[in-house]
Amino acid sequence: MDVITLLVAVLVNALLMSLALVVCVGMRVRSGLQAWQFMLLGQAVGFGLLIVSTRAAPGLLSTLGVMVLSASASAMVVAVCRFLGTTVPPLWLLVPPLVLGAVHAFVYDKQVLATGATNVVIGLQILWGSALLLRGARRVRWRWLCGMAGVANGVLTLARALLVLGWPEVYPRFIAPHPLNFASLMVLNATMVLGTMGFLLAHRDEAEQALVKLASLDMLTGLLNRREWMQRAGRALGQADGSAVLLMLDLDHFKRINDERGHPVGDEVLRLTGEVLRGELRARDLVGRYGGEEFCLLLRHCEPEAFGRLDARLHQALRRRCETSLGFPVDFSGGAVRVLPGETLATAIQRADDELYRAKDAGRGCTLCADGVL
Repeated sequence: MDVITLLVAVLVNALLMSLALVVCVGMRVRSGLQAWQFMLLGQAVGFGLLIVSTRAAPGLLSTLGVMVLSASASAMVVAVCRFLGTTVPPLWLLVPPLVLGAVHAFVYDKQVLATGATNVVIGLQILWGSALLLRGARRVRWRWLCGMAGVANGVLTLARALLVLGWPEVYPRFIAPHPLNFASLMVLNATMVLGTMGFLLAHRDEAEQALVKLASLDMLTGLLNRREWMQRAGRALGQADGSAVLLMLDLDHFKRINDERGHPVGDEVLRLTGEVLRGELRARDLVGRYGGEEFCLLLRHCEPEAFGRLDARLHQALRRRCETSLGFPVDFSGGAVRVLPGETLATAIQRADDELYRAKDAGRGCTLCADGVL
């Protein structure tokens, strides 16, 4: 076994895993798995260039090789950020490969400095991605798997830099048959496999979360669907202490909007209503699309004065939002009740619905409340 053999093994391993990801999972644009595939391809291309540089154009090809390997490490950071839902400035990702390429080309004749700079930059990039994964990982298994694999790879890469800069006579070249070279390349092979497994687990978690979201949300408005709202509101009412208010609202003349302006316009009215409700309510409140143009809101710990202000804001915000986006105002009729201790959700909804019909009979565009709400 020699270093070139291990480099070829890394190259083949990276290519096969990249191909397997495309065949088995597919590549959604700008996904975490797509960025990880670029990382694997970067490893294959980078090490391929280093292998060829031992036979021809060593200065040019080795410089290109280390730049591609650094870009591969940046792709790893991108994969981490996409799975975690965070971002990093693009400049932070572009600068390391470009700076490393310039430094490597400038000090190529001094192999100690060239090898040391390469390993320092790439090692720090790997540890950066690992730190993002491990920070706040808690019990998320794939983050620990990928993060610890990255730590092992990054530490060995920095150890190689320390050895070549501190004791160059012991570690003369990157392809030298040194135990640290063997260890780092074997660990790199293992970490690529573990990283791929870990990010596949993350991809599976994303898919499961998307299914949960699909099952619990109304896709048009982005609010909870009726089934999910009923379940959550029922659990919340189990702890009701008389401070919660249940508000049912119905968009005024919605059938006329559909008939006269078309169903696409009606769908846009529903979408804008969802935006307004999400924007005006607190995180602790529950809001869902009850059916058609009806919406249910459970306002926790809502004092009379606060409810009056909220109701006024909702009427005003919906009219203004539809006027701005669609060219005509839309209002709603509402019915509100204060939920009594021990009252069932079905009973509270029925009382709120009664108030809602009173509001419609009163001319629409208003909210009528049972005793205790205001």
